[in-house]
Amino acid sequence: MIRILGLALILANTGHICGQDGTRDPVFTTVPFQEWLTRGEQGPFRWTSRVATVYLSNHQRLTAEVEVRLDGVDLAKRRGKGEMLILVQFTDIAGRVYQDHGSIDLEKIQESMKRSDVVYSQPVFVTPGDYEVTVAILDTATNEHAIRKQSAHVAPLKSDPLPQAWRDLPSVEFIAATEPPDSWYRPAVKGKLNLPLDTRQEVRIEVIVNLTPSEQASGSFRVQDRNLSALLPALKAISQIEASKATLNVSLLDLTRRKVVFRQEDVHELDWSKMRGSLAEATPGSIDVKSLEDRGHNAAFFVSEVARRIASAGEKPPVVIVLSSPVEFEQGADLRPINVSAVESRVFYIRYHAQSERRMIAARDPRMIGRARIGGPPGGRGGMQAPHVPIDQLEPTLKPLNPELFDVQTAEEFRKALASLMQEVSRL
Repeated sequence: MIRILGLALILANTGHICGQDGTRDPVFTTVPFQEWLTRGEQGPFRWTSRVATVYLSNHQRLTAEVEVRLDGVDLAKRRGKGEMLILVQFTDIAGRVYQDHGSIDLEKIQESMKRSDVVYSQPVFVTPGDYEVTVAILDTATNEHAIRKQSAHVAPLKSDPLPQAWRDLPSVEFIAATEPPDSWYRPAVKGKLNLPLDTRQEVRIEVIVNLTPSEQASGSFRVQDRNLSALLPALKAISQIEASKATLNVSLLDLTRRKVVFRQEDVHELDWSKMRGSLAEATPGSIDVKSLEDRGHNAAFFVSEVARRIASAGEKPPVVIVLSSPVEFEQGADLRPINVSAVESRVFYIRYHAQSERRMIAARDPRMIGRARIGGPPGGRGGMQAPHVPIDQLEPTLKPLNPELFDVQTAEEFRKALASLMQEVSRL
């Protein structure tokens, strides 16, 4: 990923060779990387590199960003031929090596580039530990190159409610540059969270995800994208729960169209290709006239789907997990609460007040506030403004089920909610 004010360039990636000693990028075999490192060669570049603040992402993974800042004047002088190759290597405490690369197409550089720096940013999933991070740059037209090495320490989370969640993960996983919806789900990331769940008896877990924001914002791509950027990683984390005595089913609801757009039963790994296609059906701005005319029944559709999932549990104690942003329906909507026959069930409502993940990073690290690539609050002021508390009319419809409500705004809060939820279910 490259972040530049007013300019978009191409980032190229290739396949990697994975093994027990890390992840090797074949591009590294085409250059004398180790010789550069040994000699510490520095070409005629004005550039800096650093490992930016590590944060907990919505995917429940610690995320670092390797940031390479290149002088715009220098790049503008090199425009027209070749590319600027950027190679990034992590070495963990056990000596395992993880490599990736990207490139800036110098043929696409404009003369106006000299007015600003170019910031190349490579996000990386990491586990706690100490790393040696090496970054090299190469102008393929002139063979001029430079290399730098630095140490990076990744601290574990304080009072981690899921201390074993990263037990089986590789030390480093590079995150490919993708567009939504793939950037929300990260299908190329193969590392899986360790979330064991032991229950006393057979349990049926129904995860119901509401894709639709409040009806006042139902036509907003921005609002829906912000919600999905939090809800889909949360769903992916929940789907990685491993329970020998539990069956986990997932449903995605489009309340505006009163439709189940995706359903998968007995989930061991979510079918992303199928789910990805279903998200297109819930796109704002393409709602048919019939759906608009009958939108007073949107809340009733949600209630009926929750009741259906409880009824379908049969003899197994049903556990329902509702994952949604706050929803306010249009005036006059049917908001009658759920009415189901007496049944032993547990209902959890994770109400996600989604915000831009980069803004949350800025709130954690005052040094990042006000920088264009982070998108901090206007004026570069530190801290977060008091959030607006939206109206939520989903919660009252679930009241007869006595749901346990988790109000979640950050990845850390979701992690606590997930740990608490799993602890409660383990008692069944």
